[in-house]
Amino acid sequence: MVSRRMVLFALLVLFALAVLTVQARSEDRREIGFLGTLVVAAMTPVQAALARVSEAVASTWRALSEIGELRVENQQLRRQVEMLSEEIHRLREQAREAERLERILGLARSLPQRTIAARVIARSPNAWYHTILLDRGSRSGISVNDPVLAPSGLVGRVMEVTPASARVLLISDPRSAVGALVQRSRDVGVVQGLGEGRLSMRYLTRSAEVQEGDLVVTSGLGGIFPRGLFIGTIVTVTKDESGLFQEAEVRPGADLDRLEEVLVVLQGR
Repeated sequence: MVSRRMVLFALLVLFALAVLTVQARSEDRREIGFLGTLVVAAMTPVQAALARVSEAVASTWRALSEIGELRVENQQLRRQVEMLSEEIHRLREQAREAERLERILGLARSLPQRTIAARVIARSPNAWYHTILLDRGSRSGISVNDPVLAPSGLVGRVMEVTPASARVLLISDPRSAVGALVQRSRDVGVVQGLGEGRLSMRYLTRSAEVQEGDLVVTSGLGGIFPRGLFIGTIVTVTKDESGLFQEAEVRPGADLDRLEEVLVVLQGR
């Protein structure tokens, strides 16, 4: 069946060529004649089909070209989005840093003593000892036992100094002891570090009126920390084993695990 169709198609083509040849030799080439009209009529559907196929191919090619262009444009947009995302993260970090520095400057303006801001550049990896290292040292006027503060509360005191750095003993370190005062009742005691960001206020008398939620500040006793610096908030109160004193667990005001910038009080200079 297929071979018959092919033969028929070939005969039609040959017939068309013969007619066109005869027509081309006629005296008036502008007239196609009866046979020419038949050939044109027979070939018109074929030409229309070919035109549709050609248009479909052209449309497909245009679509493929547009897809390629869209892919390139999409890649460019992705790169721009990534760049903008990085810029947004950078600006957010700068805004947070500016906010922290503004709080540090506000704290400095509220203190009568000379102060200097410093950045935390390292932390002690030891679980038993709690220290941080600052990027300022004796060249900036810092010396041993200078108090160190954050906007939210007392941080500790300077324990070692080099010309370009200072190591700070945090109040949460078991070696730390700070003369303290319960702000509401005016009862005095000593705040000592328990490690892991925990504090204990000890040597409160048996009659001390201390309760959960009381604020604890430095007493000024001992000659290192100025009076009235915020230490933290009392969480629980218990009697010690002897029954002569009370102890209170204190939550530090400063987040000692997330310090980035601090303020060093330059005492006596």
